[in-house]
Amino acid sequence: MSRRGDSIFTSIAKFCRGGFNGHQPVGSTVLLLLPLFAAMPGCRVGTDYLPPIVATPDHWVETPPPKQEPCRGEFIRPTCSDKANEFAPTNQSAKGNTADLAHWWRGFKDGKLNSLIERALQGNLDLQVADARLGASRSQVAATAAGLWPRLNASGGYQRERLSPNALKGILSGAFEGGESASGLLSTLGPIGTPFNLFQAGFDSSWELDIFGGIKRQQEAAQANAGAVEESLRDIKITLTAEVARTYLELIALQRRLQIAESRLENQRKIYSLADNAYQEGLANALDVKRAKTEREAVESAVPNIAAQIKNTRHGLALLLGLQAGALESELANLKADMPQPPTLPVGAPADLLRRRPDIRRAERGIASANALVGAAVAEMFPKITLTGSVGLQSQSLGELASLSSGFYGFGPRLSLPIFQAGRLLANIDTQEAKAAEAFKAYEKTVLTAFREVEDSLAALNGEYQRKQSLLAADTSAQSSHEAALVIYQEGETELQAVLDSNRVWYDVREQLLQSQLAWATGHIALFKALGGGWEVEPTVSK
Repeated sequence: MSRRGDSIFTSIAKFCRGGFNGHQPVGSTVLLLLPLFAAMPGCRVGTDYLPPIVATPDHWVETPPPKQEPCRGEFIRPTCSDKANEFAPTNQSAKGNTADLAHWWRGFKDGKLNSLIERALQGNLDLQVADARLGASRSQVAATAAGLWPRLNASGGYQRERLSPNALKGILSGAFEGGESASGLLSTLGPIGTPFNLFQAGFDSSWELDIFGGIKRQQEAAQANAGAVEESLRDIKITLTAEVARTYLELIALQRRLQIAESRLENQRKIYSLADNAYQEGLANALDVKRAKTEREAVESAVPNIAAQIKNTRHGLALLLGLQAGALESELANLKADMPQPPTLPVGAPADLLRRRPDIRRAERGIASANALVGAAVAEMFPKITLTGSVGLQSQSLGELASLSSGFYGFGPRLSLPIFQAGRLLANIDTQEAKAAEAFKAYEKTVLTAFREVEDSLAALNGEYQRKQSLLAADTSAQSSHEAALVIYQEGETELQAVLDSNRVWYDVREQLLQSQLAWATGHIALFKALGGGWEVEPTVSK
């Protein structure tokens, strides 16, 4: 064979193995090589899928937040260990209070939180909807794979027919030489125009030979889509566990806030009583009494609003668990006062996100699906060979239908070759290639977004740690200032306004410190979510 012939068949073989170039238009090549593929053995056209490669940083820009030892104290002013400034390592996890990313919520050491999350994973309706979608996608894989196998159908029927003598006369005229005419032949065949019965039963089958791998490529795309749906299910699990934990901690913070408001109200009532007694003894004026009463009433008005927020938060938790709004009222009526302390963070390396984050894995499956659909579109340019056959019984009498003389059969191949499609097939290839490029860019953006979310979470936690330390110092100072102002007022050496101001500042600081503690805990939850925590990672990514 000539060098030109060798090069052509080498090109065909190369195309069957995986295509010339994933980004090179293939339409013109297909048109040139189309006649030669009829003689080639079965192959799978299109580019075989290779996982995308993206650049990942060696380390995080932000350092992990400091470890926070368990703190306890009245309301929100804890006394903490001197080890609070010790940093956790970035590439290994500390002993004791270290979270396993697959079950990070257990690191909070809160049995109620563990119970709520486990029940949410069983009863959440969004999770059940996603699970149903996964079942449908897996069924679609099986339906697509069925195209590789023969199809066999059974049929049966009855028909009342009448043949047209004029039509048969026209067909038979000129078919016989000599003196016998078409009319004479028809007269010997009997009453052609007489209606008759026709009974038929049998089987017919067809089998499209997937010579160029179009069906296999469609099967690849269906499998990749099922993988993407599975990753969506995992993503919902991650979001669900984070949302349950965040809402639970908000409920604890609201109950703590209600305790602070009730304590503030009790303190305000004492101040009002001191002002009223001083007024009765002529040591204070009526304005001081009115100011103290106004402060007391303002604090009283905040209590019902906090109580309503507590109920609404319980209702939200019940919905996350797939329960009626009031199902958790008694169970969550009196939670413990201490805010659960978040565990030490096993942050790991940035490259770990590529296999931990379900949204990244889902985007990768989108590239695989788009790549397979390119191959399926290319396969439409090539011939399709279908083997067809039928066998059965046919008779004018139902009683004679089962006899051997009623049998018939037929079989053979059928070739379908696209000749002129007005550019539709080439346009379809271009469309699928553009979608594949779109999927790759979407994957790159998903990866960058994941890196940013981790960096943002680390930065927020580091900032919140500094804020909390400042608020702890401010809480101590504000309490001392209020106690001093109260003593001085009782000795008659200052006005009531100083006591009211110091009391307001102290409780404002306490509320800010409570919000900081909540932000510290929920910030860890956001970081666990950004790291892809909340599900068991498989040893290898599904192909």
